[in-house]
Amino acid sequence: MSNSTQPGVRLGHRVTIKPMKGHPVYKWRASYVEGGKYRKKGFKTKDKAEEWAEEREEEALTHGVDSALTAAERATVVETRAELERVGLSLREAVAMAVAIRHKESRSCTVAEMVENVIESKRRAGRSAVYLSDMRIKLGRFKDVFGKRPVATVTPREVEDWLHSLGVAPGSVNSYRRILVVAFNDAKRHGFTDTNPAEKVDQSKEVEGEVGTVTPNEANALLTGADEAILPALAIGLFTGLRAAELERLDWEEVRLDIGHVQVKASKAKSAKNRLVPMSDNLKAWLQPNAKGSGPVWPKGGRKLMEEAHLAAGFGSPSAVAKAKEEGKTLKEWPRNALRHSYATYHLAHHQNAAELALHMGHTSTALIFAHYRLPVTQKHAAIYWGIQPQSTENVIEMDEAKVG
Repeated sequence: MSNSTQPGVRLGHRVTIKPMKGHPVYKWRASYVEGGKYRKKGFKTKDKAEEWAEEREEEALTHGVDSALTAAERATVVETRAELERVGLSLREAVAMAVAIRHKESRSCTVAEMVENVIESKRRAGRSAVYLSDMRIKLGRFKDVFGKRPVATVTPREVEDWLHSLGVAPGSVNSYRRILVVAFNDAKRHGFTDTNPAEKVDQSKEVEGEVGTVTPNEANALLTGADEAILPALAIGLFTGLRAAELERLDWEEVRLDIGHVQVKASKAKSAKNRLVPMSDNLKAWLQPNAKGSGPVWPKGGRKLMEEAHLAAGFGSPSAVAKAKEEGKTLKEWPRNALRHSYATYHLAHHQNAAELALHMGHTSTALIFAHYRLPVTQKHAAIYWGIQPQSTENVIEMDEAKVG
């Protein structure tokens, strides 16, 4: 019986060795079965061929041929053996882990799909357009980096590194983190991942700074120096504390001079809740000459007009302040959210009612009121602020507390 008809050869346990003719390099050929197919391998000498054949037959008999490893698989085992030993894993354990990861990936969705899913979920839940826009912007930046990745493969370290690569303030880092927590929780709820990597990232420490306000004299300068088109929005900001985004969405139909309040509709509010802010007498006086029945309160080119009002009152952007300094002029940097912060500061000092103020500002508690707006403003100066009326410049005094807040 020839080698080719012996059971061992048919199954792959045996290797036949024959001389080769006409090959420029190899003089001997080994024939064997691997993976159910006949294979051939060339050698320069008979000794090398027999040595390889002996190792091949021993391995095949020891481990079986039906599940015999290919040459590439054997090479992989040899190459990774030391690394597996270094990390304390057997080959079986490593394969089990790899299979588990692949199963997890196969039932997961991509980060891009997660982003679209959570935004649609929150839209169906009735979240405000403002909330959805903020979510889309923040998650959009995350999707730009991780969009094609399966959600289940994103690690806490990757999320942490990405958050701190944004180059934003700690408060903004925490804001991005909160949105990611919401998104990954939604993916977890739908079975696309078992864990939420964003939850495992520590929040950044926020160092609270003093809120920026304007003095009564500066508030008066803003109003008297503003263009007529931006004047209503400026007055509403100073005396109702609406957020900048709320001001830009406000319609004259929501400015009810007849019943004395400004309505912030839920669809336009950050909190997605409707609220009413009472109008002070001086606000009514500033609005009456320019009031309209309908249409946007915020004028076309409003941001430019607002910057011009800032300049007229001695304020400017950081770049404008730097330029003024080079020219030997004095210009103060405009405090962030100064209109809203001034309203809250002088309202608390004048009315001494934190619960009422929180209601007007759209807060759910008085915690933020006490944390930010208990500034050293006297009731006398607060009364002056609420007494600022058109053509009342003589009633507004220059204060020593001009730098308060």
